[in-house]
Amino acid sequence: MIESGDDIKFLNRDEIDTDKWDNCIMHAGNGLIYARSFYLDIMSANWSALVKGDYQEVMPLTWNRKFGFNYLYQPYFTKTLGVFRKENTLFEISPFLKAIPDHYKYWDIDLNENNFVSWERENFKLRQYSRTNHFLPLNNAYQVISLRYKRLAKRMLRKAISGHLQISKGVLPEVIIQSYRKDYAKKTPSIKAPVYNKLTECIQVAIENNLAKTYLALSQSGEILAYYIILTDQHFIYSLLGGSTKEGKQCGAFYFLTDAIIKDHAESGKIFRFEGSDMPGISFFNALFGSHPVNYQHIIMNRLPFPFRFFK
Repeated sequence: MIESGDDIKFLNRDEIDTDKWDNCIMHAGNGLIYARSFYLDIMSANWSALVKGDYQEVMPLTWNRKFGFNYLYQPYFTKTLGVFRKENTLFEISPFLKAIPDHYKYWDIDLNENNFVSWERENFKLRQYSRTNHFLPLNNAYQVISLRYKRLAKRMLRKAISGHLQISKGVLPEVIIQSYRKDYAKKTPSIKAPVYNKLTECIQVAIENNLAKTYLALSQSGEILAYYIILTDQHFIYSLLGGSTKEGKQCGAFYFLTDAIIKDHAESGKIFRFEGSDMPGISFFNALFGSHPVNYQHIIMNRLPFPFRFFK
């Protein structure tokens, strides 16, 4: 354990009180499932943490090691992390960034949408970039939410319905992950087999704890046309992994699945996090369902010595 200012302590994984940690995340106003201990244990190569007080505020530090240097990174299928606390308000997190130990020579991480940084970025050698997610509140009845669908979404839904597509729920996560790997191998070459193995394990744990659901869109003959895995917690529905086959794209299968998930969770009071990217095509699709953009920060800090600083 390393003490820092502002009553912030650095803890290695074996020093973290898992019950207190998860209690903090689950009761945080900006709590995310990605920050729960089971998710970090499986999806991150390693993780430590910064903890303020008696777990009133926490920040997971997901890290790995390369060329003999420790660095902070964003694990695959872990959209955002950052600092979590009870109040659901925007807050400045510079005290936590100052408390990150010097042995993490490089940071490349995404902060949750409630975090921001304003502290002397020039002196801190911190680069900060704005990224965009899309949120859809699920407070209202489905009939009300669907009124805000854009024309293209409505047209593709009619096409899927006229094609007699069917929804199947509760399929094994490995079926969906295998389909995704086959259909998107060329688009995601950096995601290797061990990552998908971890993801399969993580989703299985989530399903056992009623924190994940799986969906398929099938043709009349039972052919898989699209697939979706969502995470769920007390605040959000998370779009974790989804896609469609070439045939599925032509008949609106992924529109059909997205609509089914919205219909299933309408009036839940939760928010559907599309967890999309800044890629125009994905953002365009997400906005078709009446979602609104939400900005979050991506930060990079490079204290690697020469010449290693140029390798990242």
